Amino acid sequence: MTPESPDTVEDLDTAPEETAPVGRVTLWEGDPGTLPLNVRRTLVALLRGPYLSQRRDSVLWATLLAHTDVIRAHLGDLLLQLEIDADSEVAFTRNLRPDPDFDQPVPSVLRTAPLSFIDSALLLHLRHLLLQATAQQERAVVGRDEIAAHMSAYLASSGHDEAQFAKRLAASLERMRKWSLLVDTDTADRWEISSVLALVLTAEEITGIEQEYQRLREAAADGTQPALTEVEEETA
Repeated sequence: MTPESPDTVEDLDTAPEETAPVGRVTLWEGDPGTLPLNVRRTLVALLRGPYLSQRRDSVLWATLLAHTDVIRAHLGDLLLQLEIDADSEVAFTRNLRPDPDFDQPVPSVLRTAPLSFIDSALLLHLRHLLLQATAQQERAVVGRDEIAAHMSAYLASSGHDEAQFAKRLAASLERMRKWSLLVDTDTADRWEISSVLALVLTAEEITGIEQEYQRLREAAADGTQPALTEVEEETA
């Protein structure tokens, strides 16, 4: 879900308070909280996910920058880690990873969505396009036809015929939109790739996935490896 944007004068008028040190703030009689309203709203936006950005909500982004330590500490109490990219002006949360020497179980707070074979391949392609556009200081915008043309290289490895593959690719694109990794533009079937995608996967993870997908393509091409079954594709 996307963070709510301020739509009242009262919301906008709360911005100045975020420049002051955070002390205990009681918003109403019996309020159990301690933080100013916009700091709470920023925490909610980060918890709702999938990410917070300056473009989506400049007020909450300014609040995040003004009170990063406070917000990071409160997220830490929930076993969440705050990730901020100041250059891309995006932030999101991860499950907190304790020190390797910590010998007690730490639960995962955020639910994870398993990626299918097609999801993973699509994410790799979108991330590559994003990095290219970023290097050229351009917006990363891509269309459905361009994506379909590139993804056709994975058809043999997917274990599906062309019609099934197209259906699953369409479903994958909808998931990317739901997760706000693909953002709608004014043109139908053209999307801007969110800059947060460059932060989601580490370089090591990207390398590992790319190597595995290259192996699958080569194996499917020479017939030495059976194509993925439907169950394997869904749990890849």
